[in-house]
Amino acid sequence: MSVYPAESFADDVQRRVYEYVEQNGAVTPAELERSIRIETGRPDSKPARSGAYTETAPAESDDLRSCIEALKTEGYLTEDDGTLRVALSATPTDLECEDGTVTIRPAREEDRDGIVETMRAVATDGTYVVAENVAAELERDPALVRANEERSRVFFVAVLESEPGDDEAAEMEGDESADDASVASGEVAGWLHLDAPELPALRHTAELTVGVDPDYRRQEIGSSLLEYGLEWATDEGYRKIYQHVPATNETAIEFLEANGWQREGEHEGQYCIDDEFVDEIMLATWP
Repeated sequence: MSVYPAESFADDVQRRVYEYVEQNGAVTPAELERSIRIETGRPDSKPARSGAYTETAPAESDDLRSCIEALKTEGYLTEDDGTLRVALSATPTDLECEDGTVTIRPAREEDRDGIVETMRAVATDGTYVVAENVAAELERDPALVRANEERSRVFFVAVLESEPGDDEAAEMEGDESADDASVASGEVAGWLHLDAPELPALRHTAELTVGVDPDYRRQEIGSSLLEYGLEWATDEGYRKIYQHVPATNETAIEFLEANGWQREGEHEGQYCIDDEFVDEIMLATWP
């Protein structure tokens, strides 16, 4: 129940390549060539105070490329436009909305700013505390997707795609219209995030946040994101998905309950929002 290939690396070079990509989010093969070093087996000419240590050298280009291809074949890495990322086994899907075609797909590092901006817009009234915390964490973390021995964190996005010819039409109408079309193209309309610690006793569970930009609500984007994310979680072996929200977040509670989630209980006075103590509602689903 993790996209991390625990004990599946053929050798130390594979492990180092995967971990470097996972830690940095989006990496080019050229960057890997500069960064991945392996032990040569020869003692370094300048021994450490605590004892001898071996010399390191850049990995051979052929070995590195072979390693990358193996990790791609095994489904741990993917390469798009010359950039390597941690692979998520999910096929993009399209949703026709009033504002155009929305594509739901695994998030990429380039989506980070849009995800954070959308999270901030959804949490602006202070009723979505977990999403606000995740947005703050993303601003500090070097990688959007994390899949290591300690945790699994994935994101899916709903991206508003521009219609064919929109850019050309906007250019004909003037600079202001062109700017608007540029902003709309590839704009993040919503997100879904799953976060799971790699603890054996909790390995079957994951925490979820989901939200849609207020400008794009009531077009089935949220429900489609939820269905997409839960299908992925089921395929990955997660058995319980949960979310905790303040009792004042009636919109989120109604949305989740309408999609079959159940209340598990409350934490009294868990939050202090606008100088008032607010209960926390615990909800969950078993996909």
